[in-house]
Amino acid sequence: MSDAETEINEQSFNLAKAGWGMKLVETATNLFAICSQGKILYMNSAGLKLLGSENKNDIVGHNLTNFIHDDYKEFLAYGLDVFAEEDDFVPLKFLTLKGEALDVKFMVNELRYGDQVGHIVEVQNITEYKRASEAVREREHRIKSILNTVTEGILTFNVHGVVDTFNPAAEKIFGHTMQEMIGQHVQTLMPLENRPAYNRFFRKNIIKGNSRLVGKLWELTGYHKAEGSFPMEMTVTKLQVGNEHIFTAVFRDITERKQSEERIRHLAHHDQLTGLPNRHLFTDRLYHATKISKRYNKKLILMFIDLDKFKPINDTLGHEAGDIVLKEVARRFQEIVRESDTVARIGGDEFVILLEELDDKNPGQLVAEKLLEALQIPIKAGGRECVLGLSIGLSKFPDDTENADELMRFADEAMYLVKSSGRNSYRFY
Repeated sequence: MSDAETEINEQSFNLAKAGWGMKLVETATNLFAICSQGKILYMNSAGLKLLGSENKNDIVGHNLTNFIHDDYKEFLAYGLDVFAEEDDFVPLKFLTLKGEALDVKFMVNELRYGDQVGHIVEVQNITEYKRASEAVREREHRIKSILNTVTEGILTFNVHGVVDTFNPAAEKIFGHTMQEMIGQHVQTLMPLENRPAYNRFFRKNIIKGNSRLVGKLWELTGYHKAEGSFPMEMTVTKLQVGNEHIFTAVFRDITERKQSEERIRHLAHHDQLTGLPNRHLFTDRLYHATKISKRYNKKLILMFIDLDKFKPINDTLGHEAGDIVLKEVARRFQEIVRESDTVARIGGDEFVILLEELDDKNPGQLVAEKLLEALQIPIKAGGRECVLGLSIGLSKFPDDTENADELMRFADEAMYLVKSSGRNSYRFY
């Protein structure tokens, strides 16, 4: 083949190659433009569509800067050669013919043809992507703001029990900062002595997704870094993200609720003035004590006590003085008996004492004498020194009866015999 034929073939190949290149550019989804000295000589169909052009003359022949947002025009003041030195896309804002702003990524490559120098400009529209990213960021910010303001402690942990997130409420509940807890095992939030058991429980039930526990509310003991153990409620939910499982735990400190419940229970079973067990609680203890005593062959003594000379104090000095007297009487009674015994107030000035787990000896007489002696000391109330007496009736289990109701009635009858025979004394049924 001659040199002339070779040159013709090379020119034909170059022309064909240029034609293929233009076809590729025309079918591309990004904007492609050829510029010379800042003016647009050519723009592909995707570019014209992106800028809102129905006639290429609206674009071709115009300066590229006409389609750059004012905030970015200063970057193009140095010419396209500056951008051609960059190896990657540069973020910019383009303007459509209608003046709408588009977020884009911008790349420039130098183009030489003989002695002429031009530039190929590629623009990728990222407006929707950026809007979606901003929406995601806004949603994450909103979720984070919610998590930061809720009163429940919220944390997430992985299948190994390692904490990934820890909200401000959790910091307050447990006394640990987020920085301290990230990367730590969730058992750190439990009392030290309970951690091995909790760890086994988490692996066996929570991690494996036990349906009876996951998503259900249950109570357990938490541990505050500075203040120690406290009661709390927890709910754990399981979420699959890709190939991983993530667990979200919601905690609530229920100390105040437990204290309120305990106060309610106490008020339901105790005398509000003296704090002693009331009739209801005393009756329960009496029934229980008779069963235990029968099983282990032990004795009981029930003492029914009525205050002598209390009504004149209440009527003359007022109820406030009467309350002072009753509280002091209750205190003195409690000092005399053992902790295992029960002192209760079952009426206005009526008290009962249950002496439990007694052997063959009879301590009832000794306790009755101590009670009478304790009331010989006047009680100061209403600006006066008040002197009272006691009428005490005693019944014995099982000597008098093995029935709890009869034991109470027999002690009451013995007390009334003391009342009718001079008061301030004691008597066995």
